[in-house]
Amino acid sequence: MISYEEAIKLILDCDRLETSSKPIKKTCNHVAAQTIISNVFVPPFNNSAMDGFAINSKDIAAATNDNPIELKLMGSTVAGDLPSDGTVSENSVGAWEIMTGAPVPQNYDSVVKIEDVSVNNGLVSFTKPVPIHNNIRDAGEDFKPDDIVLEKGTPISPMHIMALATIGQENISVANRPRISVFSTGKELVENANTALKPGQIHNSNSPYIMAYLEEMNLSPTYGGIIHDEPALFERKVQAAIKDNDIIISTGAVSMGKHDFIPDSLLKLGAKIIFHKSYIRPGKPILYARFPNGVHYFGLPGNPVSAAVGLRFFVTPLLRHLQGLALETPIKAPLLAPSPKKQGFRFFLKAHFLIDAKGQPQLEILKGQQSFKIHPLLKANCWASFSPNQQGEIGELIELYPLIANKWSL
Repeated sequence: MISYEEAIKLILDCDRLETSSKPIKKTCNHVAAQTIISNVFVPPFNNSAMDGFAINSKDIAAATNDNPIELKLMGSTVAGDLPSDGTVSENSVGAWEIMTGAPVPQNYDSVVKIEDVSVNNGLVSFTKPVPIHNNIRDAGEDFKPDDIVLEKGTPISPMHIMALATIGQENISVANRPRISVFSTGKELVENANTALKPGQIHNSNSPYIMAYLEEMNLSPTYGGIIHDEPALFERKVQAAIKDNDIIISTGAVSMGKHDFIPDSLLKLGAKIIFHKSYIRPGKPILYARFPNGVHYFGLPGNPVSAAVGLRFFVTPLLRHLQGLALETPIKAPLLAPSPKKQGFRFFLKAHFLIDAKGQPQLEILKGQQSFKIHPLLKANCWASFSPNQQGEIGELIELYPLIANKWSL
């Protein structure tokens, strides 16, 4: 067996996936493969933040309710109009009607919102002064040339797409998404939920979970079905999957039982078993192999929580690495109650993070940590990760990870 840290180091010792250029509207939830820097000013010109009237602030500096100042209406500009120089009189530029987003004429330094004035017979009346630059948005106030808009290795969100669109970016380079094939093994498994279970049979829960998890990560896995402890069928299916996938995931048949055939079959197919078993619980029998063409193989244990841990803490780091994402950074919280553990193993436990009445973070380790018990996952909102040397004492700071990478539901 090897440590969890050593296992991750071995898994991530591989090249990242190739990249593709896509229109920005097609890149949401992809990972940026290039850094995008603005080469424009946003907004591109000084414009009005309000519907109102552009003025020169000194012209209404003495305005009061009792002694309003009237300025002649000199012109009008709406959003989409060309910028105007304004009209300069001998002593005043007057007032210029302007709509939100319209360019401010260059001879004006402030905008007074329409609610604060009155207009009669071509004269605009002002009853109070305004500071210079009032209600004006400067060119480049949002983005300027050389501002970083999107950094390489960032998952692209709708907010990034808004920013990219506003600087006029049409296409960007993104990491290709991993192609993944999922299998289950075990003659005890039944696929059809409407099929009555015979003695010794159980419904297949691992594959639906793995498929849903990967889809929640914006991936599109393919499902290869159940292989009923048939090495020859397994080898044919894996041989076919190697051609069109970056990762193959199976559940079951990796322990030490008579029918745990996967290690031998992988060797027969030419794979190199990088490690088999890690100092973790649950999920100790996990297997990771690599084929000569670089395809990754994960053999997850058959118990559902063991499979979930393998997917979350072994497969997920690889999925991130292949797309150019950094390793996750956990948060930490103190244990609410003692949770003794066996030394030397990293434990991944179903947990619930909460904020107490005093605003302090607390971590509750849920009952029912056995690897066959799914029910506690319904109450969990995170995984608690105990390092091998932690005791599980009350108040001890424990690392927390969301149930699905980067999707907190606290």
